[in-house]
Amino acid sequence: MVNVAPGDPVRRVGLRFSARGEHAACLAVDGDGRTAIEAWSFERGHADVRRIGTAAAVVVPAQVIPAEDGRIVLLRPGSGTHEVTVMTPSGSGGHVEHRVATVRAEGLRAFASPDPAVPAMLVSCTDGRTVIQRLTDEGLEPVAGLPGMITKECRLTPDGRRLAANHIVDGERRAVVLDLTNDAVTPFAHDAGAVLLSSPATGEVLVAVDTPDGVKLGWLTPGDAHAHLPGELNDIEGVVLPLAVDPGGDRLALKVTDGARSRLLIHERRAGKVREQPIPPGVIGFASAWTEGALRFGHSAPAHPCGVLAVDPSGTGAEWVEGHDTPDTPPWCDARLERFDGPAAPMEAVVYGPDWRRTEHVLVALHGGPEAAWDLSFDPTLQRFAQAGISVIAPNQRGSTGYGAAHRAAIVDRWGGPDLADIRHLLAVVDTARHHPRQSAPMLFGASYGAFLALLAAAADPPMWSRCVAVGPFLSGPRLYADGSPAVRSLLERLGGRTDLGDDLGPRDLLRLCPRIQAPLMVVHGEQDDVVPVEHSRALARRLAADRRFVYREVAGGGHYPLSGRGGRALLDEVVDFLLGPVRDDLALATRAASA
Repeated sequence: MVNVAPGDPVRRVGLRFSARGEHAACLAVDGDGRTAIEAWSFERGHADVRRIGTAAAVVVPAQVIPAEDGRIVLLRPGSGTHEVTVMTPSGSGGHVEHRVATVRAEGLRAFASPDPAVPAMLVSCTDGRTVIQRLTDEGLEPVAGLPGMITKECRLTPDGRRLAANHIVDGERRAVVLDLTNDAVTPFAHDAGAVLLSSPATGEVLVAVDTPDGVKLGWLTPGDAHAHLPGELNDIEGVVLPLAVDPGGDRLALKVTDGARSRLLIHERRAGKVREQPIPPGVIGFASAWTEGALRFGHSAPAHPCGVLAVDPSGTGAEWVEGHDTPDTPPWCDARLERFDGPAAPMEAVVYGPDWRRTEHVLVALHGGPEAAWDLSFDPTLQRFAQAGISVIAPNQRGSTGYGAAHRAAIVDRWGGPDLADIRHLLAVVDTARHHPRQSAPMLFGASYGAFLALLAAAADPPMWSRCVAVGPFLSGPRLYADGSPAVRSLLERLGGRTDLGDDLGPRDLLRLCPRIQAPLMVVHGEQDDVVPVEHSRALARRLAADRRFVYREVAGGGHYPLSGRGGRALLDEVVDFLLGPVRDDLALATRAASA
């Protein structure tokens, strides 16, 4: 049985709702990487939440799918084989595990079934062919097979016997109707677009359609030649993601990402209008369900770990459906959004803790990616810094997502160029505005690409930083391309991470630049990092071996972000001690840390 430690910030992963929305399930991961299954039931009008242990360890990226009768389907992925286990509630409040099958497939996933006798439907793909199987008490029953792949399968009928899906064959995508009663596949109109979700009550499908004016959202009924593209649905500012349709098919819930926060909009289809539904500041997740009683979805806020938010769409109320909270859960620090002047344009930042202008310790935290961004979701690392009394400024410099195409594309072929310029400008702004009698110079923290950028910033302005912590840095774009996986090399090719900028700082190679760094430096790297090879940090450690202000922690068995893995809490405490401890010229160089 796997337990999650009381009081830890729980990271909920893979939240899924049952087909009719009365149950939910996810993986709950604590600060030390321990994982349990969490099951939610909303049948009695309130949330009944249970943590479920398993006979064998469950690790991300396992999938959990809730059934309508309270059972949970657990998919454990493997190398070419996947274990399927059904967990059935017992009279004592626990669950009984029953291993149903081992599926041999390149990929396996599941989607919820509205039939209480069918806990889930499974989709497997092998050798370019997709098979859909029904999971029953007797095992797996094939119901459909077709060449290619399918994605975004969703119900066209309440009983789930007819599905809409995207069918991909030889790289070409088409929207199709799958009839699971006779294995029939019927294409939509040729220009139907990509399936996003459906209304089982009306049989309509929401699609994304490519038009000369860009991608548009529209409604389509099987047999229609073209989708209806409501103007009000396509005039929304921001990145729009459909969440759920109400049980009658009249209203559509939309997640709109606007910079570092999410908004919830409701499209009233009959009235032809879009209105904003009030919710707490934060970030909406991907999982959602709309029942007769409420619209529920995953939601995270700076002072609230990921949970389920319930909204009454006909009113203004929104409340957390609390999970497995404990009395000793610490009060979390809230965060706010601030805008800072930049060399090209203002940039938004998530700011934790006391006013950075009047506090002793300020830390600039740089996100990874680089196609990523800080947002108003719960972040255990930044929380830990804020609880230690550090004011955290987490900027979304050029290259970050969520601020338009130009902002995101600014660092294409220019890694360590415009984004580094933004951080250097931010440093100057912060330094000028601070007024504390015992203030120290700002500190730096970054992970992955953010670690690379943090080290560049520390080398570019050596006397202006007081500490630097880099988690999983790479040495340079060209070196990462030579050592990285095919997926990493593809990202570098797409974003142009190997270009020499030809400016005064010179090539962005940390082996060349790291001797310039004057601030005490801590580098942390997971031994089993499958994104940035650990040899990159080992090379830094060898280069800086004579510097007594340098600390290297290599985490045995650790992955790409070891601060959230096994032993992560103690490692994060060590990072905080490094950031706030006294400056010591005799700081010991450590080459390994055996926390796994």
